[in-house]
Amino acid sequence: MLSRRAFLQSTLAGMLASGLAPRARAEGTQADLWLNRLSFGATSGTREAFAGSGPEAWLEAQLAMPAEDAGLAVRLATARLRIAYEAGGDANGRWAAADELRPLAALTAEPAELLPLLDWDRAMAYAERSRPADEVISASLIRAVHASAQLREVMTQFWHDHFNVHAQKDEFVSVFFPAYDAGLRAQALGNFRELLGHVAKSPSMLVYLTNDESRASPANENFARELLELHTLGAGRYWNDRYRAWDAVPGAAAGLAEGYLDEDVWEVARCFTGWTVGDGRWVAEGEATPKTGRFAYVEAWHDPYQKRVLGRAFPSHQAALADGEAVLDLLATHPGTARFVCEKLARRLLADAPDPGLVERLAGVFLAASGAPDQIAQVIRALVADPAFAATPPGKLRRPFEFLAALLRATGAEVASTENGWAWELSRAGWLQHSYPPPTGHPDRAEAWASGVVLLRLAELALYAQEGWNGWVAKPLSARLPKDARDVAAMAAHWGGAMGVALDAGVLAAAGVDPAWVPESDDERSGVSAALSPAFLYR
Repeated sequence: MLSRRAFLQSTLAGMLASGLAPRARAEGTQADLWLNRLSFGATSGTREAFAGSGPEAWLEAQLAMPAEDAGLAVRLATARLRIAYEAGGDANGRWAAADELRPLAALTAEPAELLPLLDWDRAMAYAERSRPADEVISASLIRAVHASAQLREVMTQFWHDHFNVHAQKDEFVSVFFPAYDAGLRAQALGNFRELLGHVAKSPSMLVYLTNDESRASPANENFARELLELHTLGAGRYWNDRYRAWDAVPGAAAGLAEGYLDEDVWEVARCFTGWTVGDGRWVAEGEATPKTGRFAYVEAWHDPYQKRVLGRAFPSHQAALADGEAVLDLLATHPGTARFVCEKLARRLLADAPDPGLVERLAGVFLAASGAPDQIAQVIRALVADPAFAATPPGKLRRPFEFLAALLRATGAEVASTENGWAWELSRAGWLQHSYPPPTGHPDRAEAWASGVVLLRLAELALYAQEGWNGWVAKPLSARLPKDARDVAAMAAHWGGAMGVALDAGVLAAAGVDPAWVPESDDERSGVSAALSPAFLYR
């Protein structure tokens, strides 16, 4: 008999033996190459669909899928998430204890419908106020595992990291977060300028980076700095250590500086003064923002005077929103933005260190398609068509959320997500789904995820993810085994085939397991899932 702990130990040993540094796993089929990069993991069903349609048709079908998925909508509508808190109270009164399963109602609610959660004259447990963000987190695993539009889900997660918002920073960010997530999903394969505009006007982002209170004299520079450093040009084009004046920066005299200085950050911050939130907040005596739960503009807070951004002069007293919109137009079509965004895309979908030549080719597509509604889709299409895509063997390390989603997809799990305990388990591996505090988003290179601690947590996930008691899946792993898969060798062969890898015999040998051993309990049968091949760590 082999305990789950023994399997866990043996799995970790196998992972460590594979080496902590990223390495390419043995080359799989073309289907696995595409599906593990452009979806949250290959399954037997998606391999069949891929084989039936061919790679190009599969990609075009994915790119054409709408943001709304009827089947997924039904699954989300029937999902339930527990909310539990003790009785308590504040200066406004008392609230009763709660412990119940509720639908994910915030996902489809109008933002204005969620504003009562920000009513400070009403006694309410904090778990109620933060509930909308919890629901998005819960839905994210359901979507990653079950969505037909897998490429859209992969790209939505990419944009969540690129335009990172800590959904649980406070109740304001939490309440507005479903609308933020919906906007990223809608434009995940669309136009970058439209996506950038959604982010800049999102109440969650405005509150997260404190631009919601920014007004003239002095403007708050938090959003402006992250807009330049993380969302568009990138930290590599922050040249404050190279040049002392704006007109010394290459290109500035001609009206398009190649890099930016602190002066640009301050000027961009001035452009976004008055961009705030429609939550009924006080503006002046007898004046408040409308209670829409969406973007609002307060002209009285805006700095109307002339500005200069990246060498381009903005005249004074422009129309409402014109300064900020002009900045977004400028940045969305800047060659530096094209290179920065395309390098991150290539790193996410291909390799930690993408070839600079490939990045330049993708940047050319990005700029040429800047006015197209499917600009991002065109860049992805170009990446997949590039010889580098097929020539690069599987070697990208799966990050914890991707590992969990891929495992559940490969083993045919039905995500229940009645508890967000999986998110807590991922946090132990350093992954905080939609709750990563720094605006950088989760790192996307192997060195951040190749430590022994992370690998240990992933091995634990391989056990816990398949146990029905925890509320993550509808049925335990053992219930999904074929009837003829009785001994360990047959189980390993079954799950290895589902995962597209050969379960490493060395793992079983290290644990002293007889391949002919027949586990008798559900606990023992589920434990076999922990004997993952180290190859499954890569995609």
